[in-house]
Amino acid sequence: MHIIPVIDLKDGQVVAARQGQRHLYQPLRTPLCPESGILAVIRGYLSVFPFKTFYIADLNAIANNGNNHDLIVQALETWPDLNLWIDSGLHPFVYHDAATHESRIRHVLGTETGITLEQLAYYTRKSDCILSLDYAQGQFLGDTGLLDRTELVPQRVIIMSLDHVGSHNGPDLELLRYLRDQLPDKHLYAAGGVRDAADLHQLTANNIHGALIATALHNGVITSEHL
Repeated sequence: MHIIPVIDLKDGQVVAARQGQRHLYQPLRTPLCPESGILAVIRGYLSVFPFKTFYIADLNAIANNGNNHDLIVQALETWPDLNLWIDSGLHPFVYHDAATHESRIRHVLGTETGITLEQLAYYTRKSDCILSLDYAQGQFLGDTGLLDRTELVPQRVIIMSLDHVGSHNGPDLELLRYLRDQLPDKHLYAAGGVRDAADLHQLTANNIHGALIATALHNGVITSEHL
């Protein structure tokens, strides 16, 4: 079970995500991290466990309303050993020293952006990207034709249940099981709703490869000992 901490960036700060309602997201303030700066949040996560990979959603870039690339560069340069999965919509983050750090960056392609089959084919040929299958209220966000073209799907796939994010309702196991059957040869990562270590055991039992987590780490429900 590969645990990946989540960082949501909006308007220069890390924000607390709640059920995909991005217009309501507020700067992060938690028991783990009382500050909303990206460096403080990463330090908080690393105080729990020596994570090697982080997921970053640049919400401004996803909404085509600016970006937070400078903050991502700060993280890369402060921790030279960190790997970042970066979702910045249809405008992939490009580091100025890409030749040196390319291996540390993986682009996340979210279906909610309306990515086309042609775009997905282009990115999967060009790089070791990650696909995020995005859902809200049980509905797939994006071109449903993607689910019929499994040959275009990269090895790692995030199952993003937006209305479960920060909800304390648990992961959407029914959806995860369905997609596990549809994509038996892929590594699936659950995103949204993981409450505690029991949920992680449930995901493992259902052959889910990893989980993206924020709230349970910030609130201290999942601890160093659990990990």
